[in-house]
Amino acid sequence: MDDASQNSQVSSTDQDTHARILRAALTEFTQRGYKGASTRGIAERAGVNEVTLFRHFGSKLDLLRVAVKQALMQMKIPQDLAPYLQGTLEEGLSQFVSDYLLQVTAQSDILMLGFSEAFSQPEISDLLREFMWKMRGMIVRYFEAMHEKGAIKEGDYPILAHIIMTSLHGAASMRKRTPIEMAQLSDERLTRCLVKTIVDAYENHALDSPNHDMN
Repeated sequence: MDDASQNSQVSSTDQDTHARILRAALTEFTQRGYKGASTRGIAERAGVNEVTLFRHFGSKLDLLRVAVKQALMQMKIPQDLAPYLQGTLEEGLSQFVSDYLLQVTAQSDILMLGFSEAFSQPEISDLLREFMWKMRGMIVRYFEAMHEKGAIKEGDYPILAHIIMTSLHGAASMRKRTPIEMAQLSDERLTRCLVKTIVDAYENHALDSPNHDMN
């Protein structure tokens, strides 16, 4: 085996170990919480010793930071708003809320853990703040674009963005901590109610009125 092949094999093995430790950490964190999880338990679950764990991740906090960062990277912030600007406000907003809720739900465990530790861990707080600020800005731009089209009334779009984000993140969190009747609230029902509330309050019905056509 030549040097290039050997290095590639070592690198691949290293990456596999890195990913295995991270998966084990996610399981330990979600089952025991950050404070309850131990590097020894994570290492045992990953099938490695603690020396190997610390070679890949400097500390338990570093493991949490990487886990949160990976979760946020998997939650894609749309760069192109065009697909959500087609059709009516209800259609576009429904599609956006559904897409966002799907991502929030998929990463709910690690996001809940990240938010709970953000108060005492500045690095985690910074990661979450950066993501939430970017997402908020994208939602505001969506409403501004719909306003330019004449589809919605003038409004406090940053507050609307805040309402959407807290509603979706809150729903994902509540499913883990509330009675089964509340936990079974479907994504479709949540999306429909949230979108209808915004549409009823902000949709510009003047576009559909005869008086608008005469002006």
